[in-house]
Amino acid sequence: MKFIASRFRVPAFRAPAFPTLAGVALALVGPAVLPSCGAISQLNLIPVSQDPVLGAEAYPQLLAEDQTIGSGAEYDMVVRMTDRLVLAAKELDPEIADLFEWEVVLVKRDDLVNAWCLPGGKMAVYTGILPVADDGTGNKETGLAVVMGHEIAHATLRHGTKAMTRQMGAQTIIALVGAALGGGDGAQLAVMAGSLAANLGSLTFGRDAELEADRRGLLYMATAGYDPRAAVAFWQRMQAASGGQAPPEWLSTHPSNENRIKQIQSLLPEAIPVYEQSRSSGGLKSFKPKG
Repeated sequence: MKFIASRFRVPAFRAPAFPTLAGVALALVGPAVLPSCGAISQLNLIPVSQDPVLGAEAYPQLLAEDQTIGSGAEYDMVVRMTDRLVLAAKELDPEIADLFEWEVVLVKRDDLVNAWCLPGGKMAVYTGILPVADDGTGNKETGLAVVMGHEIAHATLRHGTKAMTRQMGAQTIIALVGAALGGGDGAQLAVMAGSLAANLGSLTFGRDAELEADRRGLLYMATAGYDPRAAVAFWQRMQAASGGQAPPEWLSTHPSNENRIKQIQSLLPEAIPVYEQSRSSGGLKSFKPKG
């Protein structure tokens, strides 16, 4: 079984090489966009309106060689769970979540422990993660809500496009986005989407971003009626399932499972009251809360 240790990753995809762009005119947006060193992690030169476009372009590329499951109890559970989390995201962060084009697929890959959410809301859950999500009673839904709450939070917090800005370079991003928004034929965004498909698995969000996604993800699952305390048990199972494959924390920008558990425990006092309120009010809209 292939275990993705540091965080859930989009699988590698070979896309056309990113073109070299020389002589970029920074006057497209002006020098004010250039950040200080302390602000570089928050710099995002990709307009949020382009997140769904990038995700929609990259989605079929990433899934081209995968077999997806479109029916059955596990598929229905994945759709129900992500629907609830998306409703929670729309309730807490409507200015971002309402702009996204949400969609999920269940991928038949028993050998891969993985799940992800692209910029713009396109999601995938791999069957290999289902045994880890199982809490021992047959309930996989709450464990998956831990994972997908975190991944959806990365999308609504726009960590992926911020990482793309850092990796691809401000000048390249400015040139491509400026050309696309200026009435181009779409080739510029296609290049960006190809780069997203090829490189998102290697984009590093950083420890602050991971903690931010943990916090927001817990609030999403709590708002959706899933018990956030299940996150501690889930990451303990993930730690056991990794079999020591996770790298030492000092070699990674992502927290170790052990430290993530400690961080989540520190966040529970904020998330538990949200969950209890959701249960007392009957959950989100037509959904009944599930513990």
